[in-house]
Amino acid sequence: MNNLLSEKCIIVTGAGGGIGKQVVTDLLRLNVNVVATDLNIDLLRNYLSTRDFNSSKLLVMKHDVRQEKDWISIINEISDKKWDLYGLINCAAVLHPGYIKNISIKDIDFHFDINTKGTILGSTIVTQYLKKNNKQGHIINIASLAGVAPIPGISLYSASKFAVRGFSIALGYELKNDNISVTVICPDAVNTPMLDLQIPYEEASLTFSGSTLEPKDISNLIIKSFKTKKMEILIPTYRGILAKLGNFFPALAFLLINPLKKIGNSRQKELS
Repeated sequence: MNNLLSEKCIIVTGAGGGIGKQVVTDLLRLNVNVVATDLNIDLLRNYLSTRDFNSSKLLVMKHDVRQEKDWISIINEISDKKWDLYGLINCAAVLHPGYIKNISIKDIDFHFDINTKGTILGSTIVTQYLKKNNKQGHIINIASLAGVAPIPGISLYSASKFAVRGFSIALGYELKNDNISVTVICPDAVNTPMLDLQIPYEEASLTFSGSTLEPKDISNLIIKSFKTKKMEILIPTYRGILAKLGNFFPALAFLLINPLKKIGNSRQKELS
């Protein structure tokens, strides 16, 4: 793995969040040149200031994933530093629980602009850069098991991650013969600030109906996928199987919703 990524450049979006922070930390330990980006640049810088990193291997940039100009600025900075861009890891995402009957219309744009448009925009710009410069590469998009099986209560998030998953797999097919790999990782609940914000919301009870993963679990999969180049990874496997079944047989899955919500509600009470 060291030989594959050493001296390469990887962009990590949402680097101030739980998964993003862990990925940046692990990549820097592998001697990778990392462009760590986040809209909340202060949060990201505060975290990085507490770590003993080789600053020559790290570029920190404020980044709104919805904006083409921000992506272009990142590409230009990488070119100016003469770093060898190889990978993009799209971790940036948002989630606001709520039943559709209660949501604000602005919540629709909030989820799709960041989760979906941001991922597609970055994947497109990086793909075109790699192709233009005849480079190999690997794009890794973080979706969710909520992008495999529809989850009521977080339906906007679920729909946005369905789109991320579908786009990623389609892009993988397109680039199969171009030396550019695409991996979409669909995890269950991960112990991050995004999970914490869902604790008070009854609507999000299904999120808490299974085991909770750690950011390190996802980071390990991300780094491993640079070698395995798997197109889709569901974690944990048993919940991934349940999600696939729920997608294939929605009427059957409907029968499981109430029992799973009870489990999730109990877990939320323990955490609150």
